[in-house]
Amino acid sequence: MSALHPLAKGVEHPAPLRNSASPGLVVAGLFTAPAAWSLLLLVSYGLNGDACGASTGLQGGGRSPLELAIGLIAVVACLLGLRAAHRTWRLTRHEGPGDHHEGLTAGLGRTRFLALCGIVGSSIFSVASVFELLVPFLVVPCISRLL
Repeated sequence: MSALHPLAKGVEHPAPLRNSASPGLVVAGLFTAPAAWSLLLLVSYGLNGDACGASTGLQGGGRSPLELAIGLIAVVACLLGLRAAHRTWRLTRHEGPGDHHEGLTAGLGRTRFLALCGIVGSSIFSVASVFELLVPFLVVPCISRLL
């Protein structure tokens, strides 16, 4: 059985190298970093959401060891997602003509486009996860404690 309809014999598939990168690698490149950052944000809010109202033991803007460990795990997961997206990009770089600009504007090579989206997204979420780790050092949790 042919991959294309018989009337489309002269048309090339829009993602000819789609089988060179496994679907798991593409999905990991797209969703690992956003999921890790989301979990980091939920855990951070769960542990520090009522830092001003209740006595949490985090006087002066500290961070619990559990939260620090989860933050570091999230940063590592974001970097692994970035690595998976970059590997997908390298495996499918010959899927269409041109560089990243051509992949974004012309849309040639769907797998390559998904890899590029994974690279951009994982980079953004990696930076956001690092900044989330720096929050206790940059922000005072309760302004009422200073007054």
